[in-house]
This record gives sequence, C-alpha cells and structure tokens, in this order.
Amino acid sequence: MVTHKTYVQQISFDGLSYMQGSVVDLLDAFKIVCQDFPFKKNPAPKELPTRDWAGEDGLDVYIPDRIPIKAYDIEVDFLYTGTEDSIQTDLNNFIDFLYGRIKGNSSDTVQSGRLAIYNEYTGLGRKDIVVKEVEPEIFFLSDSDPDAVAKFQLKFTVNDPTTEVVPVIAIYDDVPHVTQLNFAGNE
Repeated sequence: MVTHKTYVQQISFDGLSYMQGSVVDLLDAFKIVCQDFPFKKNPAPKELPTRDWAGEDGLDVYIPDRIPIKAYDIEVDFLYTGTEDSIQTDLNNFIDFLYGRIKGNSSDTVQSGRLAIYNEYTGLGRKDIVVKEVEPEIFFLSDSDPDAVAKFQLKFTVNDPTTEVVPVIAIYDDVPHVTQLNFAGNE
C-alpha cells in the first residue's frame, strides 16, 4: 500500500506574527493515515454587500478589487494502523494534539489548537485550521483493509482558505523529512 502522509503543525498568532511548533507526521506519531483530505483549490467567494434602492434600476453592489473567499468546513476520513491494544491511547493523544491540549514535541514552545496541515496526496495545505467536530463512532475494520484497524472521521474548519502551505524537506540519512510548513506570514 502506498502511503501518502499528512503533516500537522500547531501554530499560534499574536496579532503580528506566527510561531510554529514541530511538524508532526500523523503516521509516525499516532499511527494514523489520512484517507482523504479534501482541501478546496477554489473555494466559494463571500457574498458581496448590496443595497436595493427602490427608485433605482439594478443593485448597488460593493465590488472590491479582490473578491474575498469564505471559510469552509471539510470532513476528513482517517485510518488507524496501529493495534487494537493501543487504539484508545493513540486516538486520545491524536485528538488532544489537534485540540492543542498536548504539544507535538515535548521541546515545543507552541501548544495551540490552531493548525497548519499539508497532505502529500492532494499536494495542498492550509493554515488556521481548527477541529470542528469529532465523530463519536469508530468503525473497526475486519478484512477490508489488512493495514488498518479502524476508520473514523473528523470535521475541520479551514479559516484561511487561500494561503498555501508548502513543506520544507530536508534529507537525513538519505531519507526525506518534512521539517517545516511554510506559508505567507511565516517569518
């Protein structure tokens, strides 16, 4: 099975600049593979403000030079690839990490529920993502996927739908590793 990894980084914003925690590979850290991460390449625009004057034809529409884009929600399917003995611990740690309750790395200075996420399969990433909902059902898989133990779903809100997140890759011992997720405003 070809595994496309998903990388998550806790980020915080103080109003001027972003601080970034360690990049976490979900497979290495939590034994979790993202089955689908449907980032939108072209999300929907925000509704433009209008006034409809009774004595005038048409609409009075404010049209900015750059049409703003709406935030959007996505549902993401994950597969857990560990063992049935460790599923509760691994999934609890994963959810706590996403909510900013635990750090990605014990030496991190950033601990936040604000996330930057990059998915290798789609080649897309976004920042300012938060968990919206954790689906309570975990479906245990029998023989349908020999590499997976369970399947579950999370809902996220992508609050910055336009800033692209790209991985910075370093080579250690002839193996590529994502060391940073870069985006506009990354100082």
